[in-house]
Amino acid sequence: MTSLLKNKTFQIIFLLYSSGLIFLGRQLNVGLPNFDDTYYAQKAKEMLASGNLLVITHNGVPDFANPPFPFWMMSLSFKLFGVSGYAAVFFSALFAVAIVLFTYFLCLHLFKDGWVAFFSSFVLIFPGMFVDSARRSMLDITLAFCVIGAMYFFAKGLENRRYYLLFGLMTALAILSKSVLGGFPLAIAVFILVLARRWKDLFSGYFLGGVAIALLVGFSWHLALWLMFGSSFLEMHFGILIFNRGFQEISSPFYFLGYAQDFLKNYWPWLPVALIGLYQFGRRAFMEKDIRFLMVFSWVVVVFLVMSTSKIQTLRYLFMIFPALAIITAKTVGDWIQQGTKEKSLPYIFGIIMATVIFVNATPFQVKVTLRPNSVEVRQLAGVVNLNTPADQKVGNFRLTTHNPRNALLFYSDRYLDDPVADSLELLSRVDNQPESTWLASIHEFKKLQQDHPDRFYLIQANRKYVFFTSVRNKKNIRYDYSGMTLPVVR
Repeated sequence: MTSLLKNKTFQIIFLLYSSGLIFLGRQLNVGLPNFDDTYYAQKAKEMLASGNLLVITHNGVPDFANPPFPFWMMSLSFKLFGVSGYAAVFFSALFAVAIVLFTYFLCLHLFKDGWVAFFSSFVLIFPGMFVDSARRSMLDITLAFCVIGAMYFFAKGLENRRYYLLFGLMTALAILSKSVLGGFPLAIAVFILVLARRWKDLFSGYFLGGVAIALLVGFSWHLALWLMFGSSFLEMHFGILIFNRGFQEISSPFYFLGYAQDFLKNYWPWLPVALIGLYQFGRRAFMEKDIRFLMVFSWVVVVFLVMSTSKIQTLRYLFMIFPALAIITAKTVGDWIQQGTKEKSLPYIFGIIMATVIFVNATPFQVKVTLRPNSVEVRQLAGVVNLNTPADQKVGNFRLTTHNPRNALLFYSDRYLDDPVADSLELLSRVDNQPESTWLASIHEFKKLQQDHPDRFYLIQANRKYVFFTSVRNKKNIRYDYSGMTLPVVR
C-alpha cells in the first residue's frame, strides 16, 4: 500500500482528481455572492453577449478596472455550459487544480523529493481559504495560476534557457489578469538573477525574449484601450484604480503590518513552520549561494514587502505566494522528520484529502462562503423581476444599500438596481410620476411603508428578505405567466 502511495504517477492522478472534486463539488446550485463574484461574472456575461473581447463592460458601460484574461475564460465557460454560477467558477476551480499540480511539479523539480512535493500540495489546499477562493468567480486564483506557472518555467529556465520564453508567456497572462500586479514574476526573476550573479542568464536572448513577450503581450490590452479611449482609460485604470488604491491616505501608522496580521489570524497551523522555514531558506540562499532556496525565498519576500506598502490589504491578493509558502513549509517539515516517518504519514495525508472530498460532495454541512447557498432571495425573485421590468428600466431601490444586492440582481435577473431612495415622500413622488416603475425593498421597510401609506403599493412577490413591489395603479399590468421565458433567467 505504501509503495502505491509513494508512486509519483498515482500521486499526480490523485491530486488531479481529488482537488477537482474539492473545488468543483456541490457547485450546481450554490449561487454566487453579491460581492465580488457576481460583479465579475456579469462582465463575462456581457462580454459573451457583445462578442467584444477587449472592451469590458458592466451594465453596458465600459469598465476599465480589470484586464480581460479572466473574462475570456469565464465567457468561454458560459459559451460551453450556459450562463450559470457553476460556469462562472469553472475556470477558477480549474486553475486552482493547476496550481496544486504546478506546486507539486515545482517542488519536485527543485528538491527531488516526492514526499516533500506531495506534502507541499497538501499544505496549499489546507487551511480552507485557498479552497474557498478556488470555488469563487474572482480573479486572485487566476493570477496565482499565472504566477506559479511563470515561476515554474523560470526554474526550468535556470537549466534550459528556452523555458524563459514560456516564463514570459505566463507572465504576460498574469499581467492580462491583474495588470501591474501580474508583473511580479519579472521583478522576482531579475532580483534572483542579479543576486545570484547569473549575468549570462539575465542578458541571454531567451530571457530578454521572455521579458519582451511578457511586456508586449501583457500590456497589449492596455495599449489597445489607450488607443480607443485615450487619457480617460489611463486616468481610470492607472490613476484611480491602481494609484489611489495603493497610495491613498494613510489611516494608521502601522498599516504596513496589515498582511502580517492577516497571516497571524488565518495561516494556521502552518504559520510557525513557514516562518522558521523562511528564515532557513534565506540563510541557505545567502550563506550557501543555493539558487533554489534563493528563488523561493525571493518569491515570498519581494511580493510580501511590496504588497505591504499598499493601503488596501486583502489576504487573497497574496495567493500568488501561497505555493511558495507551501513549498517552504513542506521542505522544512521534510527536513525535520525521518524517511520512515514520512512513509507512515502518507496514509493519513491521503485520508484527510479523501475525507475533504467526501465532506464537500456527500454531506449537507454548510461552511465557508462556497458551501452554503448565496444570493438565495435574489435568485428567488429574479424571474418575476425580469418579467415585470422592461430591459431599459431600472428597478427602484427603497432604503437598500447602493451595491447590495445590485450586482447579484443584475447577474441573475438582467435588471439593474437603481441608487437608493431613503425618503418615503420621494418614493411616493416618483411612483406618482412613473406608476409603472417597480421597486425592491427589505421586508421590514415595506411593512413600515404599507402602514404609513396604505393602499398605495402592490406587492408583486416577497420572500424572507426582499419585497418586489409597484404602485397599485400598475397592478393590472403585473404578469405571472412565465410560459414565454426560460426559468431561471440565470442558474
